[in-house]
Amino acid sequence: IHGNATCVMNYDGATGYMVGEENKGLRAMFIMMNAARLGVGLQGLAQGEIAYQNAVVYAGDRRQGRALTGAQDPEEKADTLFVHPDVRRMLMDGKAFTESMRGLVLWGALQVDLADKAETEEERRLANDLVSLLTPVIKGYGTAKGYDICTESQQVYGGHGYIREWGMEQFVRDARIAMIYEGTNGIQAMDLVGRKLGQNGGRAIQAFFKVVADEIAEAKGHEKLAGFAEALEKANGELQKSTLWFMQHGMTNPNNAGAGAYHYMHLMGIVSLGLMWLRMSKAAQAALEAGTDNPKYYEAKLVTAQYFAERFLPDTASLRRKIEGGSDAIMALDPEMFAVA
Repeated sequence: IHGNATCVMNYDGATGYMVGEENKGLRAMFIMMNAARLGVGLQGLAQGEIAYQNAVVYAGDRRQGRALTGAQDPEEKADTLFVHPDVRRMLMDGKAFTESMRGLVLWGALQVDLADKAETEEERRLANDLVSLLTPVIKGYGTAKGYDICTESQQVYGGHGYIREWGMEQFVRDARIAMIYEGTNGIQAMDLVGRKLGQNGGRAIQAFFKVVADEIAEAKGHEKLAGFAEALEKANGELQKSTLWFMQHGMTNPNNAGAGAYHYMHLMGIVSLGLMWLRMSKAAQAALEAGTDNPKYYEAKLVTAQYFAERFLPDTASLRRKIEGGSDAIMALDPEMFAVA
């Protein structure tokens, strides 16, 4: 993160000057902040990506232990780390996240362009609604999960990952700031639930649900895409139910919205990445059916999509249950009771 000016600034004794209209500064600042938040989401992806790439190389070089099913390289003293399912789990998490997050960031960037350049007012409004809704998700979920991928990639190295020689600990340190600046991820979640969901009568979230539902319906007509489409449909259903729960319980007690906002952001992040995997699966299947010079590339896409369906999408159900837990237990203790062991 050497290219970013992250530092302490003191303004003691400084002179302040009015820029723009009085009491309109925050509104003006958010024009910059919204763009910056998309950039920070991209940082989360980039940091997870570089950590993942290094972990893949290390797993192929490092030999330790034998495969549970028997030695894979009997002529060597040990097998590579790739034979161990738990190492594979961490690497597959990285692959499943980085490839789909890259798609989500690009889709978000496309909406920024369409909001300004699309031919019709309806198309420009839809694009603006979608990017406004997705901005806290790209920033908040993208950086939280990017950090997770950094730490899992560090874990692939074992003890080596904790020392400076390999550089993995620096990736983890760098990824941590992205969850804090340009609005902490808790603030992103509150922006999503407290502002974006209800704007314009919920027009943006309804547009998002329609995009997801329409693409699911189309994919269900394809035999080899139907399984993933049905899994994504269930996950999208969890998101819709959580949205309805907020409508029913967040207005009567705002703490319910605050208590579930972070989980909701992650739930929407998973569904958003699921949409990207549905699109990639569709493209990969079409390429394989058409005949491609690089079938392994597209086959890997389909396998990774299956992994995402099995290991990421089921989390949406537990996230909904956390949301529906409400705020009673979170808000129950008096502050002094937190210090009681």
